[in-house]
Amino acid sequence: MTPTMPIHHLPAAGHADMAWKNGLGRTAEIARAPAGEKAFDWRLSIATIAADGPFSAFDGCDRSLIPIAGAGLALDFADGTVLSGGLFETLVFAGERACRGRLLGPGPTRDLNVITRREAASHAVVLTAPPAALTTAGDTCFVVALGGMLAVTAETGCWRLDADDALRIDAPGVGLRLTADDPAARAAVVTIRMRTG
Repeated sequence: MTPTMPIHHLPAAGHADMAWKNGLGRTAEIARAPAGEKAFDWRLSIATIAADGPFSAFDGCDRSLIPIAGAGLALDFADGTVLSGGLFETLVFAGERACRGRLLGPGPTRDLNVITRREAASHAVVLTAPPAALTTAGDTCFVVALGGMLAVTAETGCWRLDADDALRIDAPGVGLRLTADDPAARAAVVTIRMRTG
């Protein structure tokens, strides 16, 4: 790797297992910033939801949640609003809004979660099926393999990602090519932009 193109492979086995903020479940944290701090500007993780129940509150944060396994999830908000998402459908909501998660099928669901503190950062999530080409934007970009083995090629090398593995690119303007032998393979491209001033 070169200093101008920092790319890091984050295997699923290295994700940090931790309890939910409300203590009712567990999540596999892929990355956060600042690293190791309890308070964060942004966080990327994969949670398993095995039963209906309340979601943790994240005041001042924006959230994106994407079911990546299972039948999907509905979010029932205290004001009566309902957001519902099936497999690979993105739910976007404010972290301070009280809500309860409701499974849309008989089994558990696994969800990719992106949370950014509104005053510090913003995020965008794009789901794609290989083959695909993209150019990174923002301050930090992640490619997360959501199913099937995924190959990601850049100018400096090629990385093979198993399910739940991620590639972190801390530079904009990096060209990536995504390929896969499995037609069911999917990838989430998560872009983090830090706010300045």
